[in-house]
Amino acid sequence: MNKIENRLKHIYASEFFKHSAALLSSNVLAQIIVFAVYPIITRLYAPKIFGEFNLFLCIVGILAFFTTGRYEAAIVLPKQEKKAVALFHLSLLLTLFCFIFFFVIVHFFGKNIAALFHQEQLVSLLPYLPFYLLLWGFWHTLNYYFVRQKRYYNLSVYNITQSSVSSGMKCFLGFKGCSVFGLVWGQLLGQFFATTVSLISGRSYLKHLKQWDKQEIIAVAKTYSNFPKFQLPHNLLNAFAGYLPVLLLSFYFEMGNIGLFSLALTIGLTPVNLFGDSVCQVLYKKMSEQIQNKIAIRHQCFLFCKMCLIFILPFFILLAFVPNEAFGFLFGEHWAGVGLYLKLLLPGLFLSILVASLSFLPNIFFKQKTAAQIEFIYVILKAMSLLLGVYLQSFDLAIAFYCIVITFMLAIKVVWYFRLINKYELLKEMKL
Repeated sequence: MNKIENRLKHIYASEFFKHSAALLSSNVLAQIIVFAVYPIITRLYAPKIFGEFNLFLCIVGILAFFTTGRYEAAIVLPKQEKKAVALFHLSLLLTLFCFIFFFVIVHFFGKNIAALFHQEQLVSLLPYLPFYLLLWGFWHTLNYYFVRQKRYYNLSVYNITQSSVSSGMKCFLGFKGCSVFGLVWGQLLGQFFATTVSLISGRSYLKHLKQWDKQEIIAVAKTYSNFPKFQLPHNLLNAFAGYLPVLLLSFYFEMGNIGLFSLALTIGLTPVNLFGDSVCQVLYKKMSEQIQNKIAIRHQCFLFCKMCLIFILPFFILLAFVPNEAFGFLFGEHWAGVGLYLKLLLPGLFLSILVASLSFLPNIFFKQKTAAQIEFIYVILKAMSLLLGVYLQSFDLAIAFYCIVITFMLAIKVVWYFRLINKYELLKEMKL
């Protein structure tokens, strides 16, 4: 018993636990705010409108990775601060370029893009796309720099501000009858105010970023070229795979069905991604330092997975037994079908926690190319599962096949991650 108590005290006193707890507590508060207003939002916006909004977010989510070329993910890695600063500036330059590029594209070809998706309402939403991309690129660049500086407080400020402003504005504009624009403006204003507040709260740590070094920017662009070469395609495939049900099924089924599944994804993925991202941001910095110093990481990664099995898995099991009627009562009678789709997603959602939390491993071990290849196979299998449902003319079967594929592939990723860890540990022991 004393041994277990000492182990728990050691965990609670660790830097990893303190930083993770700070981020997770802010994420929990942010999620409480979001889920508290969802019963209001679902009564203000019909499933069809929710489907249109999520189709727009899918397009934004895929294009967003072009904004920085994924160079911002490398900010955590360099030992020298000047290289991290150069990566910060490089990411900002790429973000500004992409904003201008997509602004021009939307202005001249917005109608063609909307016609491609057979959704006329996209014409009025696409002008907002460049501004979404600008905020996404700027915040993610700032986010990774805060992670490097271990300024997790600023990340917490962003999470709480974003969820509060976004949820509040969506409700306010919904009451004003703004239709899909209420969701678009609410999301956009939430990101803008959250980024601004986080920037102001952390300004004292950003003063030295005013100095630009052109030669260093060129140098780090070459040194970390694996990120746009392999990490970018990997993330694009990952995003495309995640948004594939909405993008593909919107061609064959009603937007009302898309809206129901989109809400199930939002309810399931939002807390999962926030949890996984919080842990990943802390582990990324910690593990990169340990690997630089030739320190073992296997025990900590296994311990994290065990904690997920003990403390998180039971909640997923309990959620599987919640009656579908409860979701109709919570969100409104038009949303009762959300329960079925959420339950189908549960196994994949749990594995997503492990995968998202350890997703930094290919970066640390420079295995971005292999990760991209796995992601390509993942996308193909997802598309095949959805098309099988389309062939059978059943939206529910398409989602069921899709969920089976994501559960299988996420399990494969977890196994691969630990093979990378074991290989590193073996090489380290051989050198000793």
